[in-house]
Amino acid sequence: MDPSGTLIKFGKLEHLQQLLDKGLLYLNTLTYFWKIEDEELRGDPFDCAIQAIQRGPKITMVLPEGKEVTLCRDYTMKILPLEPEKINIFCMYALSPNIEGAFPIDKKNLRFGDHALLLISPNEFMQRLESTLKSQKIVAKGNLVEYVNDEHTEKLGYFRKFNRFSYQHEWRLVCLEGLGEVRKIRIGSIRDISVILPSEEINKQIQINFEPVA
Repeated sequence: MDPSGTLIKFGKLEHLQQLLDKGLLYLNTLTYFWKIEDEELRGDPFDCAIQAIQRGPKITMVLPEGKEVTLCRDYTMKILPLEPEKINIFCMYALSPNIEGAFPIDKKNLRFGDHALLLISPNEFMQRLESTLKSQKIVAKGNLVEYVNDEHTEKLGYFRKFNRFSYQHEWRLVCLEGLGEVRKIRIGSIRDISVILPSEEINKQIQINFEPVA
């Protein structure tokens, strides 16, 4: 995470309160996100796909009587990771003056919930999270998501998503070798390093001022 920025979690107040009081991170499975149909908010059938293959050559078939028919001219397919049900994901909004378009926060993100938890000390959050993951021997990776052209046909992986999701400016934690169910990670109270605000107030409360270089 860029040290000049911070992380924000949008959600329901009751869930964010658990994150604030107990440091409870709630990680759904990858297959859960594949199945959601919510106008490209949480649902993404290509999430963590190894590779997307789009607009391939036409598919034809020769019928018994010798006639050739075209089954498909334009299709999209994907190469999926092994055991996707054992992959769990936790996401936050990455806010930094060094990330183009990250501020003001796109109002589409308010659809995630009516409140937002903002980290006052993201570095301390990361240290506590890393310590918990290590102590519990959880295999995990964390990074900012890179957004690629929607026609992208090369590798995707855990930290690449299509541009249509770029308004989310996502930082994500990917935990591997799960049990095929929701994963809950508790890092302890983060009341001392975070604050909860109504989502609609987030752009009003945050200011980014560029100080002149000496």
